[in-house]
This record gives sequence, C-alpha cells and structure tokens, in this order.
Amino acid sequence: MARADQIERMKQLGCEPSFMTDFIYLYGADYRDTLFGAPRAGFMVPVGAAAKAGIGYSLHTDNPAAGLPLNPMRLVETAVTRRCMTDNSVLGADLALTVEEALRGITVHAARQLGLGDRIGTLEMGKDADFTLLESDPYTTAPDQLSGIKVSETWLGGRKNIGMKSRPQS
Repeated sequence: MARADQIERMKQLGCEPSFMTDFIYLYGADYRDTLFGAPRAGFMVPVGAAAKAGIGYSLHTDNPAAGLPLNPMRLVETAVTRRCMTDNSVLGADLALTVEEALRGITVHAARQLGLGDRIGTLEMGKDADFTLLESDPYTTAPDQLSGIKVSETWLGGRKNIGMKSRPQS
C-alpha cells in the first residue's frame, strides 16, 4: 500500500521494493469495496509507479500461504492486467506493467535483489545459465492468458533439469 510520495522516497534512498501482485489478484475487490475504498485500492501494489520512477522492483508471492499453485506467470499476468479474480475488475490500470517489465520483475530485478545478479537473472557469458522454456511466447499471448502458459523445460547451470537433485553444485 505504498503511496506515491513513498515511491519517490524509495527512489531517493536507492531502495528496491518487492511487490506481491497476488494482493490484487486475490483480494483487490475486497480492498476496494470493504477496506480502503476505490482511490486507495487503485494505487495498491504500485509496481507500475516504481517502474515509471526508474526503481528496480521484483514480483513475489507468499505461497503456499495464498493457497494457489506456484505460478510465476500469474504474477506477470496480474502485473500486466491488474485484474481481480473475484469479480474480473481492474484496479489501477495506469499502474500496469508491460510484459517485458513484468518479466524483469521475476528475473533480472529479483536476481539483483537477492544479491545474485552476477550469477542469474539474465543469460550472459559467465552466468549460471538457469532458464525456463515456455510453451508459448508471452509477448504474443493475450495478457489475460499469461498465467496459462505452461513450462516445457527448466535448465539449471546449463543442464536440463530433471529434478532438483540435478542442480550443479558451485
């Protein structure tokens, strides 16, 4: 529930927030209709404001507490559409990210926030070569269908992942 002035303060301090887009997806309509009212709920999870301010940000979930299957593409979809699952309404459409901005929130920005930006988050020479192959292109998929994109393969350390035991030790 950061305010616009707090986004500016984060920028001044060099802070990089992490946003839980599931708050919009799961509870947005309740925040709007019961707890905070439309104006304040319209600025909840202001990841778009952080992006416009040039602040690095990540997207996260609190699974399994949310009771939803783990799905990073749901985080992307919600950041792009800002749609509530309960009534299909949109909260703060002006705070929506592009697909590329949302993907950065689960890759490059998240890796940097973890202090691992030199090893993961982008595919570059000398990095770990951890990546996911998706069955559909998120850039050509309808925004409200992003969470339905299935994972074909995951690669860890440049090797196809058959299970968590296959991760190379470094």
